[in-house]
Amino acid sequence: MTNLDSLPYDVLYEILSKLDKELWKGVSLVSKSLRLATIPLIFRKIRIEKWYFGAAPNTGEISEVILSNEVIAGSIMVLDIALRRALSDSSQTGEDTLPASIAKLLTSLPSLTCLIIDLPARYTEPLFTDFKADTKKLVSLRSLVIPAWVWAPLAQFCPHLQSFQVESQAPWSPGENITWFAQQCPNITAFVCFEEISTVTIKALGEHLPQLEELGLLGTVEERAFVDYLKDLRSFRKLRALRLPPILRLRMVSDPADYETVEKALMDAIERLLIAKGGPNINVVTVGCSSRVPIYRRAQGERFKLKRALDVSGQYRGGMLVPGHSTALDSLFNEPETLK
Repeated sequence: MTNLDSLPYDVLYEILSKLDKELWKGVSLVSKSLRLATIPLIFRKIRIEKWYFGAAPNTGEISEVILSNEVIAGSIMVLDIALRRALSDSSQTGEDTLPASIAKLLTSLPSLTCLIIDLPARYTEPLFTDFKADTKKLVSLRSLVIPAWVWAPLAQFCPHLQSFQVESQAPWSPGENITWFAQQCPNITAFVCFEEISTVTIKALGEHLPQLEELGLLGTVEERAFVDYLKDLRSFRKLRALRLPPILRLRMVSDPADYETVEKALMDAIERLLIAKGGPNINVVTVGCSSRVPIYRRAQGERFKLKRALDVSGQYRGGMLVPGHSTALDSLFNEPETLK
């Protein structure tokens, strides 16, 4: 009778990947071979909420633990550095080695494909300086999520970036930022931001990033401007997935009971004003970006139908593309391992 330990590694990995993630840690304690097979699963997606083990710097860093184990370091594909709450906005006393440590960690993860970073803005310049000094780039990275446009220069160290999301709702200069970004990331196919939607934004994207396949503009938009917004999307010939703001941000409805009615009206408008007028062949549309995410789909020549309304409160990361999937709408992040 064949036991798990005797199976080839690839077969064992596929079997274990089908298990609920809550079981992986327990399975890893059974035997050495099972531990080796489950480590890549356990550490495939991690979230770091505390960098130092002690109350002050130089008391041991999370990165030291990760980099001391080649199997763990080689397993990380999605890394969420969520240190904003842990770090004070006021400068720490003494030499702050955090930016250099983060740069070293990021450039030492050979399988890293998605980076979600949330740090105070004061760390931007030191981190960029360390990247430039190291002359290394994040060659495996395909997806980047940043908290504000001030972090956008990080994209220049990601030569193969395909998916980009900025979560800030602060004022910005659409033409200037998008022009610069398009020069740094010519291969981008997915772009998501939470800025207020305007024709300036849409036209800048259409001019500099016409190859987009997934577009999400999740800021507020006036109802009277929505028709122009849809018309401007006709220039995106390859667009297949469109992410619209939550209904309340559309300033079109105040009663949650009317959500579905408004959503159906939006799908009708997209079909009439965009697809039927020679625009892109969009086949997936989502409405919202928080706890309720309705997904509408359409087959070639058919109308949009509501397929599912995901309840992903607390774990939805904006729906960024995960490399290897057609759209992020098909592959939302699972809750990652959290290192505290």
